[in-house]
Amino acid sequence: MMKQATERFSDRVEDYRKYRPGYPQEMIKALLSATDVHPQSVITDIGAGTGILTRLLLEKGLQVCAVEPNDAMRQAADQSLAGMPGYTSRKAPAEQTGLPDHTVDLITAAQSFHWFCNEVTRTEFQRIAKPNAYLALIWNKRRFSSPLQRDYDAILRQLSPDYAYVNHMNLKDEDIRRFFAAGDMEQHVFENSQCMDLDALIGRVRSVSYCPQEGSANYTRLILVLTELHRTYQINGKITFEYDTNLYLGRIHVR
Repeated sequence: MMKQATERFSDRVEDYRKYRPGYPQEMIKALLSATDVHPQSVITDIGAGTGILTRLLLEKGLQVCAVEPNDAMRQAADQSLAGMPGYTSRKAPAEQTGLPDHTVDLITAAQSFHWFCNEVTRTEFQRIAKPNAYLALIWNKRRFSSPLQRDYDAILRQLSPDYAYVNHMNLKDEDIRRFFAAGDMEQHVFENSQCMDLDALIGRVRSVSYCPQEGSANYTRLILVLTELHRTYQINGKITFEYDTNLYLGRIHVR
């Protein structure tokens, strides 16, 4: 199961890099203010993927180690970020990062925690964290307040068999709260959006782990239905997805 999870994105790196939504600056500001990190702090971004969050932290003058087990994803991050001061990367899963004991001030996981929400990961985070270090779990969650986004969700449920099983929205707040050993977790929500032409919409769905394999009957049907969805809802050739960017933030209680 772990091997399958870490390799799911190998054939969709470019779509992931180009078409995944970013994170609002208001969330980054709130995260840095609450944790009081500074250029000498040690930050590790777990399940960093192509480095979408990593870049935003580096742009604030911070030093960040991107931990990512998937070779293709990590290499994309390296190509994009290696020239930025403070950047390092490491090939490792969340459960066994290989980082030294009690050296990290802030652990982040953006759009990745649902792949490694388990006791082994919590033990590993407690091992690498300094006393009173912070953990920040971050997701962009699609809103269902518009017909466009409700129709999009219905399409995925119909034509993407894996959607019901690997969708991060299956992870409940109580699952996340349980991961914070003492329960002292705060949730903050920020507005976010993504404007897409048809190519971007198709790239967006191709970037997700549950997209049907290209060439399959479901994939062909999915592209046709998404094209019709875009035609129905587009304004001047663009549609807009609205997101809630959720930040779950709390301290890691070192054993």
